Amino acid sequence: MQSIRGKFLRLNLVSILLCVILIGGVGLWSLSVIQANTSRDILSLTCRAEGQALDDSIRSIKDSVDLFCAMTDNRVPSLAILRDQTFVDDLFAVAEMDFGQIARVTHGVCAYYFRTAPELTPKPEGFFYGKEPGSDQIVRQPLTDLSVYDPSDTEHVGWYYQPQVAGKPIWMEPYYNKNLNIYMVSYVVPFFRNGVFWGIAGMDIDFDVVIERVRAINPYDTGYAFLCNDHGIVHWHPEVAIGSNVTDYIDELDSLQEALSALDGQPTFRYHYKGVGKTISCYSLQNGMKLMLAVPNSEIKAPMVAMFRVVVLAAILFCAVVAVMIVKISNRITHPLESLTQAARKIADGNLDVDLPDPSGDEVGILTRSFEVTVSSLKRYVASMNNMAFTDPLTQVKNKTAYDRATLGLQKDMDEGDAEYALVMFDLNNLKSINDAYGHERGDEYIVCCCSLICGVFKRSPVFRIGGDEFVAILVGESYANRDALMAELNRAIEDSLSAEEPWRRLSIAKGLAVYDKSDATPDAVFVRADEAMYQDKRRMKGLGQ
Repeated sequence: MQSIRGKFLRLNLVSILLCVILIGGVGLWSLSVIQANTSRDILSLTCRAEGQALDDSIRSIKDSVDLFCAMTDNRVPSLAILRDQTFVDDLFAVAEMDFGQIARVTHGVCAYYFRTAPELTPKPEGFFYGKEPGSDQIVRQPLTDLSVYDPSDTEHVGWYYQPQVAGKPIWMEPYYNKNLNIYMVSYVVPFFRNGVFWGIAGMDIDFDVVIERVRAINPYDTGYAFLCNDHGIVHWHPEVAIGSNVTDYIDELDSLQEALSALDGQPTFRYHYKGVGKTISCYSLQNGMKLMLAVPNSEIKAPMVAMFRVVVLAAILFCAVVAVMIVKISNRITHPLESLTQAARKIADGNLDVDLPDPSGDEVGILTRSFEVTVSSLKRYVASMNNMAFTDPLTQVKNKTAYDRATLGLQKDMDEGDAEYALVMFDLNNLKSINDAYGHERGDEYIVCCCSLICGVFKRSPVFRIGGDEFVAILVGESYANRDALMAELNRAIEDSLSAEEPWRRLSIAKGLAVYDKSDATPDAVFVRADEAMYQDKRRMKGLGQ
């Protein structure tokens, strides 16, 4: 006959075992669902963040070429005038200078060029700047003789004929350019007037730079990124030859469109490669390429496998020491997950300043490191967006928001007694008359020319555009010490510009300099004195008829 003690002990043991099985089973199922969704979301977020960061550099190339083409096309009133050699010489002189200035502020450029259709000008016209072999310096290169190559020769003249045939701006597929011996991606815009093709302009990106950025993307332990086009043709892959088709390696796909369709509305797509189950995420770049992130399913499931082992061990220990160990194990498991959940909520609300638990060697540590990768990628993307928010789109100098932030630093130096600086206010004269007489495009060019002149004189000082025709420079260090010489140099440069042929290149700038004094309570006090000095200069110039 069994004792009550034995029955009670058996009842408790059976109850504990049932609770462990029930709670452990439900817990494992819930955590597996959460972990699978979280891992897919992390992979998708990482792919999107990395793709957007890569897209930023590609977008800057397109914006630069579009800006140059808009400026240049407006300078050609008709195709007949291209027969005038003097006009053509002037056109290319201005275009070469404009494109050079634009290229200097565009990241990742390895070449830029502008050509007219040979049959429309007295002689072949154009310029071509590209990297010298073994050097990052971009220099003028000899023009490619279009007549010696077949239009189908992409490696030599595809940049000229492909946009002409397409009849619109195009991103060329990555190709090896034999003129520069560089594997590159090109954005080219054709010029048409009344349906007649009269030239092209474009910029090239060194594709090796793009590949290095893609190569540096390493999701999880052995995951990797690769590039392909809409049809699955590989542009770069760590294991697959360039030019092959990803559908030849993915059993579940007849075409890449199936994967893109499957990804529509879902963060990831599963497939097999060399017998290994993998999960892939996709991001469409602006130039038509696809950034793909691939991770073995085993690495995505690794947290769940590790968690199962922990729960089994916890069950054994729980049966031995009952309540004490279950509390410790519960705290050990749930506290880091709660921290990660709170971090995920903050990230969803747009707050990237999250506190993550210290990564450990278990599944929670893997999730923590995954969150760290995601947060780091998102911060880089946000930093890139912030940089765009502080730049004036027309002149590419810093804007009013950036100036307001800079004055905070000046105020801090003033409060600490370490301030030594001067402010120079600039106001552009004659802008309205140029807008009225020649149009706002020339007015914008006038603003850019004035800004370039100011930046050329004050090379070591930050220049800010704080209004439509107002600029301010902050002089510190060497520029502060040489402020009088710099102001004199500015006057000479303005005087020299008055000999320019075009009215919008004859510059007139009122300026005023104010030096910080210890009696100034804020940078605004210095600004007000510089502004007043500028208006005195403007009144003086009006009195002289300038």
